[in-house]
Amino acid sequence: MKLVFFGGCFNPPHRGHVEIIRQCLNLCDKFILMPTLNSPLKIIDSQTDPLHIMQMLNLVIRDIDISIEIDTYDLTCSGPSYTIDTIRYLRDKYADYSISMVVGADQMMKFEQWKDYHDIINFVHIICFNRKNYNITHLSNINLTWIEDFKINISSDEIRKDILKGKLDKENLSLAVKEYIINNKLYGSK
Repeated sequence: MKLVFFGGCFNPPHRGHVEIIRQCLNLCDKFILMPTLNSPLKIIDSQTDPLHIMQMLNLVIRDIDISIEIDTYDLTCSGPSYTIDTIRYLRDKYADYSISMVVGADQMMKFEQWKDYHDIINFVHIICFNRKNYNITHLSNINLTWIEDFKINISSDEIRKDILKGKLDKENLSLAVKEYIINNKLYGSK
């Protein structure tokens, strides 16, 4: 059996995340979202309450496939959330599954900076989605599927900055997530 997990801040979850999820559902028997607040390679930790992240993700999966699971392991970690720890957790919990991990090309460019990245290579298959202006050809000896035709180039960070400026782009967010952001006054929305 095949398990695919997709980790990230999802702060907020946007159209790019949704499309990645849709494409990955065809590749596995079980799909798990692993939201985190404290990514070691990001400069600023999230100030968003984990409850809001969970609620927005639930709104997203309601519209895609309700069989998608959200695992809070990374949300409940004290301190930084390291991918290798997440993988070990999933290997223990789903011992009968082969595990694949979803990443974007932007994160894959930093892969050699990840804690115990050599172990990650040995433990999981990586599904890497292209992002505009990225080239990961320097990485070799990695069990990797490269999704070249993925051209959505959206950043949650840019969405949060736009919302702070009073611009809530409805094309990049589902209507339900947009309404949730407004109703809960997230990211400085009014």
